[in-house]
Amino acid sequence: MRLTIFWRAILAQSILIALILGISFYSHSKLNEITQLGASILSVDSSCITEEKQFLKSFLTEIRNAEKYLLFRDKTLNSAFTKAGKEFTESLEKVSSLVDTPWEKETLAKIVSSHDLYTAEIERAVSSKRPEKNKGERAQISDDILDMTNALIRFREGVIADKTAKARDQAASAAGMINLVAFKGILGAVLLAYLFARGVSSPLRKLAREMRRVGQGEFTRSVNIKAPKEVHDLAKTFNWMTDKLAELDKLKSDFTAHVSHELRTPLTAIKEGTSLLLEEIPGPLTPSQKEIVEVVSSHCEHLFQSISSILDLSRMKAQMIEYELVPCDLSGLIRQSIQKVELIARSRRIQLDIAHMDELPITVADEKRIQQVLDNLLSNALKFTPEGGRISVEGFLSKDFSSGQQQLQVRVSDTGEGIPKEERERIFNPFYQSPSGNGKGKQGTGLGLAIARYIIEGHKGAIWAESELGKGSAFIFTLPVVPPVGESPMPELQSISG
Repeated sequence: MRLTIFWRAILAQSILIALILGISFYSHSKLNEITQLGASILSVDSSCITEEKQFLKSFLTEIRNAEKYLLFRDKTLNSAFTKAGKEFTESLEKVSSLVDTPWEKETLAKIVSSHDLYTAEIERAVSSKRPEKNKGERAQISDDILDMTNALIRFREGVIADKTAKARDQAASAAGMINLVAFKGILGAVLLAYLFARGVSSPLRKLAREMRRVGQGEFTRSVNIKAPKEVHDLAKTFNWMTDKLAELDKLKSDFTAHVSHELRTPLTAIKEGTSLLLEEIPGPLTPSQKEIVEVVSSHCEHLFQSISSILDLSRMKAQMIEYELVPCDLSGLIRQSIQKVELIARSRRIQLDIAHMDELPITVADEKRIQQVLDNLLSNALKFTPEGGRISVEGFLSKDFSSGQQQLQVRVSDTGEGIPKEERERIFNPFYQSPSGNGKGKQGTGLGLAIARYIIEGHKGAIWAESELGKGSAFIFTLPVVPPVGESPMPELQSISG
């Protein structure tokens, strides 16, 4: 099941929201733990230390008043002693309700017991005529109580220090975990965004690329992509459109071929008739009559060639052309094509240059069709080269980078105005005529380059154009080189169909 772009976006956003919520819940949990530790320190530990210091203070007051009372027998001092004892007991009870460790509870029990002993010693001293007699015992008991109380205070201060360190460690751990999760979350979000964008943009780019190729006349293109439902539906519609365009193109080609075939028969009759008239077989012609017949013959020949080109193109597109493959001297074919245009070039003061022809090896090709390619390229170069310009033809060996095999390469260059970049592919489409260039008013049928492409590709070669505006153009085609003696002479070319 293909998810739509809408649901893909919802899924991606949901994952991001879940990630944010997860970080939030984790942070909240850790914050609660730290808060509870802080609350414990404030409500238990600090209160415990405060009360412990309070009963320590009360006990010191109790000692001071007791010793003074034993010395002066002042009832006010006795009352102060009794009051301090009550405060000591109250603080001790509060501490007992706060502490939670066995050691503290045991220590508090010892303090209570020692305090009882101390009180008993005071009472004995009060009733004794010599109170100083048991002063050493009282001092020992009071020192024990003071030591145990200070030990309680130090213990609780240690508890506070441990809890503070634990809270600090938890805060640092939580911060590190949050940073790690956030970092991984950001990476995950970036990866998710990349996958989401690629899942949409990649099939769209492929679809756009195929659309451009259809725009260049390749109506047999089809797209099979893994994409969101909307893009997949668009691709299906595109495939349906290309099928319809291919059908229409076939109908157009069939119609054009049919009409051309129907016109060819009467044109042949007209051509033969004008030839008979020019030969004055029916009878002599006056100069004006002969001039008219020559014009008719010239236009008839041009129309006949155009119709022949249309029929050739239709047969090539339908793969009904059989190439007669024979050993072919490409250098000789180039010279023949140049000889055909030498007079025209000379009349327009266009220089023709030839290079590297004697070094070309023999190849296997249909001489007539390769000659047709060369004628078309030279005719095209003459058409768009201004007077006083230059046309150069080069033939040399090169290497096919994809297969690593040697190939013949022919380059026909001119010094015309050049071809815009966006037209360099379209000029090989049937019937395409560039709206720019100095050949305006001299356009032909727009079939020469299309036929050249079909012929070269039918020979397992390639053809393309290179150009720079204002400096001229170059048309290059390649042909496979015949393998050495003893190897199969290109079996795929022995009975090739266009």
